[in-house]
Amino acid sequence: MINALPKPLSLPCFLESLARPLEISASYGVFSAQPAKGARSPRIFVFQDPNVMSIVPEGDGADLLEFGEQRPEFRSLKAEITFPVTTQLPRNAPFDKLLSTPTLTTCGGCHPGEQQESEISGMRTFTSLALRPRPQDLVSAASLDHELSICDRAQEPQRCAMLDALMGWGPVSDRAFPFEMATFGGP
Repeated sequence: MINALPKPLSLPCFLESLARPLEISASYGVFSAQPAKGARSPRIFVFQDPNVMSIVPEGDGADLLEFGEQRPEFRSLKAEITFPVTTQLPRNAPFDKLLSTPTLTTCGGCHPGEQQESEISGMRTFTSLALRPRPQDLVSAASLDHELSICDRAQEPQRCAMLDALMGWGPVSDRAFPFEMATFGGP
C-alpha cells in the first residue's frame, strides 16, 4: 500500500489513507523502542488484521511505523518502516534495519523467543512473542479524540498531524488485545 501512495509520503498521510472504521489500542507505557510520551501521546496500536501497526505521535520513534504480522501462539513477524518514504520500497525494506546482530533484531530486546522464520528478497525475517499493553496503561479512543480537539497545531504541528491523521478521518474505536497474550513489562 505504501508503494501505491504518492511520494514523498509522510506517516500522517499514510495513516489518513487507512480504510475506516479503525480499531486501536493505546498505551502510555514506556516499555518499548517506541515509547509513549504519557497519556496525551500514547503508543497507539492500529489493527489491520493480520497486521498490528504501532505509532507514537511524538518523541522517540515518531517517524516509525512498526508492525507485526500475527502468527499462531501469540507470535508475530516484526518489521518497521521509517518515514517519510521518498521512493518505492523493495520487498525487504521493512526488515532491513531490524538486525542488531546476525541472529538478533532490535525487537528481540523486548520481545522474547525470537527465531528466524524465513527470508524475503535475501533478508532474514524473525518472529517473536507478541505482547499487549498492561491494562492499567490503556488510553481510550475517546481520550485521543479529546487530545485532537485541544491540540495546538502552532505549538505541536507533528503531534497534531499524527492525531488528526488517526482520529480525524472516520470512526475509530477501542479494541482489546487477547487477554491470554503476555503483557509489556510484566503483569
